[in-house]
Amino acid sequence: MYRVGAAVLVALGVLTGCTADGEQQPRAERGSAALTERLDTMDQVIGWVEEKAGECERVVREKPADLRAFVGSDIAALYEPYVTEWATCAVSAEYPKVGLLLFGGDRQIEFQRSWRQAMTEGKIGDGPTFAFGNGFAVSAGFLGVSALDLYYFRCDYHDERVPRVPADVDGCVYADPEHGHH
Repeated sequence: MYRVGAAVLVALGVLTGCTADGEQQPRAERGSAALTERLDTMDQVIGWVEEKAGECERVVREKPADLRAFVGSDIAALYEPYVTEWATCAVSAEYPKVGLLLFGGDRQIEFQRSWRQAMTEGKIGDGPTFAFGNGFAVSAGFLGVSALDLYYFRCDYHDERVPRVPADVDGCVYADPEHGHH
């Protein structure tokens, strides 16, 4: 009976992605899961940005309707259905108001599909200026890719010199033109 119990525990460890010593296995090779650790709460996003950038001060948890004033009506309409919460913080004098978006559940994948569809229909011509991690996005795209090691979301993107991670949606990638180490 002991051997059966031990076998079940080992199998559970394999299924949950943990090694025998409790370490996590490497991240996925594609999709949002390959970008960063998964962040599921705004507190996690704020803490993560603060850790990576050195600060994330004067945090304001914003109202959903204020996203339109922050990014414009057309762009906000593409984000609103998929963002569960958003906030702003000051990262530096150069970035005094950075938007932090949280995607709940599978909403980041749904956002990718929606953005891809809007491009296909000619409603927009390029990828978003936000930089993306797993479950979240940062409005200051250059800050995101240069200092936070996040990625731009791009569709029909073919620059072979730029490090890319296949996105969750076919024909799209996460691209990091600022770093060659990903």
